[in-house]
Amino acid sequence: MSFYPQPNSYQCGPFALKHALVMLGIFKHENDIGITAGSTWWAGTDEIGLSRAAKKYKCGMKYFQSSNPDDARRMLNKELKKGIPCILSVQNWEHWYTVVRYEKGKYVVIDSGLDKVITIKTSAQLLRDWRYKDKKQGVISYDGYAVIPKFKSHSKAKLDVKTAKEIMYHKYERLALKWDEYFNDLTNVCRPRTKLSVNFITFNEFLRRNETRLIHQVANWHGIPSYTELKNILDNMKILADVYDLIIPENEEKKCLIDLTAILMMYSCGKYGMDPMY
Repeated sequence: MSFYPQPNSYQCGPFALKHALVMLGIFKHENDIGITAGSTWWAGTDEIGLSRAAKKYKCGMKYFQSSNPDDARRMLNKELKKGIPCILSVQNWEHWYTVVRYEKGKYVVIDSGLDKVITIKTSAQLLRDWRYKDKKQGVISYDGYAVIPKFKSHSKAKLDVKTAKEIMYHKYERLALKWDEYFNDLTNVCRPRTKLSVNFITFNEFLRRNETRLIHQVANWHGIPSYTELKNILDNMKILADVYDLIIPENEEKKCLIDLTAILMMYSCGKYGMDPMY
């Protein structure tokens, strides 16, 4: 439900808002967003409709604009530095896409108009997309909207350039498509890191301690899944846990081991079936 191309030319607005919400730990279907935003095949989605839809999900859309590209980029970077995703009007106000990260001159962009939805753009590439020029009056403008949660979000994503490139690989296609399902499972197993978090281990450390035993137990008991297949699922979880900075309290390590064993066994039985035991 999370990262895949839009099926038509007019749903870019709902997709752009959906991707911004995903970065805030909110998962909504683009069709539901489109209904609230009033998207139509003949007119697409305007900023008023997107603002109305964002409000439904307890978020606001803060408008920023400049005719100067450097000023516009500074305003965009200021929001991204705070972990706020931004929706930009691009291609001369014909398209919307979402910018979620700025890092060393490069932007992580989620563009539902592309086959590979998550992409990396240089500053020059982004400004070229973003620039609007009125054909009659010659006015130049760079227009964007910061999607700001009106609640305390403990699950903001930090999708850096390195991770964004990994997710674009074919190996992680299932993670991109099932991002929300992985998130829902992991947030029932792990906890978001907060300033008050103490005595915890990272998901990466948990796997270092337990991954081999966990994989072998499930694969050997069921008999069909390979070690590599189950390891790929845990690798997907690790990426998502890193993006949302999810941790495991030390006193819940055993609970986490039990939970993940159950998840992997349910996956195995769901995919390969299982004969009755008793």
